[in-house]
Amino acid sequence: MPEKAEQMEAVPYQQDSEGSSKAGKRTWYRTSFFNITVVAICAFIAPGLWAAINGLGAGGAASPYYVNTANSVIFVLQFVVCIFGSWVIARIGLKWAFVSGMTCFPVYASALYCNVKFGNTWYLMLACVLDGVFSGIFWLTEGAIVLAYPEKNKRGVYLAYWLASRIIGQAIGGSVALGVNLGSDEKGHISVNTYLIFISIQALGPFVAALLSPPHKVQRSDHTKVKIFLPHGLNTELKAMWKLMRRKEILLLLPMIFQSVFSEAFFSTYNATYFTVRSRALASLVGSICVICMNFILGFWLDSKRITVNARAVFAFVFIYAFELSLWVYAMVINKEYEARTVPPVLDWTTEGFGRGVCVYILLLVGFNLMYDYLYWLIGTVNKNGGEIIRLSAVIRGIESCGQAISYGINSIHQERFPLSGAVAVNMSFFLACIIPAAFVILEVGIVDGVKVHAIMQDEDEEEIEERRQAEGRTPTVQTWNPAK
Repeated sequence: MPEKAEQMEAVPYQQDSEGSSKAGKRTWYRTSFFNITVVAICAFIAPGLWAAINGLGAGGAASPYYVNTANSVIFVLQFVVCIFGSWVIARIGLKWAFVSGMTCFPVYASALYCNVKFGNTWYLMLACVLDGVFSGIFWLTEGAIVLAYPEKNKRGVYLAYWLASRIIGQAIGGSVALGVNLGSDEKGHISVNTYLIFISIQALGPFVAALLSPPHKVQRSDHTKVKIFLPHGLNTELKAMWKLMRRKEILLLLPMIFQSVFSEAFFSTYNATYFTVRSRALASLVGSICVICMNFILGFWLDSKRITVNARAVFAFVFIYAFELSLWVYAMVINKEYEARTVPPVLDWTTEGFGRGVCVYILLLVGFNLMYDYLYWLIGTVNKNGGEIIRLSAVIRGIESCGQAISYGINSIHQERFPLSGAVAVNMSFFLACIIPAAFVILEVGIVDGVKVHAIMQDEDEEEIEERRQAEGRTPTVQTWNPAK
């Protein structure tokens, strides 16, 4: 079964000699747009609502410390799963791995419900173990799909679309939480009714995921193939993963991947520590709207054909890092001010100084998601062939999970022993450490023989592309960059 499944993955939908489908039209539910929409809806249902709960601060609980410990367990297991993930996907196929990955998100939400309502802790830890395994499979397959399925000249917008759907989940989650908790102007946990709404929606996830088309049936608008080659065996795959990890550009980007998600635990804990229940919900809602707008602006910039690939990469990198650096300085100032007070503040939207404090959370949420969007686009540019998509996704998700496990572990320490300003200092250290290694890669993106090119070609057979151009009587209008060379 594995070898047969692997061979089938590489077969495209049928085309005639002119590069058109035999039916003359693409089937709407096989298009890359539909399939990315399926992933986007799943991102809304599962990680979007998961982020909505955590965006309320520590899973909506009154105290962030135990929930942060539980989340750390999730990310440790995700890291382990990502090491062997591509081999697991080969056993059951990309589609059904994606479906199975959706199953445990409602279990986690139900565990938070039991923790808040009944004070149950063992179920929360068990749910974290299950969620760590299955969400690890989900993260891996989701990342592979959003990198492999879109047309190359639409990747930036599709990435923004995917991330926007996740953030819409957080925005709607924030709206629901705000409505349910509107009268709660004190610090504490969110209403238990909020969890019941989230559990009901997340239970639909596996059924939506089942609508995904396998790679060999996807029909892109440019008639290129989706190439995802799955491994023959575990030993072969581990060797291939080791070879990929030793590539210079991947090694240089590892600190950036690690740092890109490290801040999540901090701003979630910050939100739970200093704000009332309803102001936490409002901050989550407003921050989500800001993220959606900024991500689409970034997506259109990264897909611009008038600007060279190198200029897009460098400008976005400089802007995002300058923006985030200023935010960490601002966060340090605010946290030092709060920690200097005899009684830590509990800010409501009616409290003086609420705007200054809530901007830390909202702007860090925006910076976090801009970095996430940019990172996936950047990783897409260093991909050499379809055989690396799953492995690249495993590397990204695995290192992300490692960073989040450590971050949530740090933020699980009580503030009396390790204040939030210490967490800011750790974040700033990792942030500064990844700039120079990443810059070596980013400054070389999109340069071929000293020429800055305007388009990226990858994942495809050059001879097939040339044959299609000749059949259509076309010649390339811009020089392309193939990282395989």
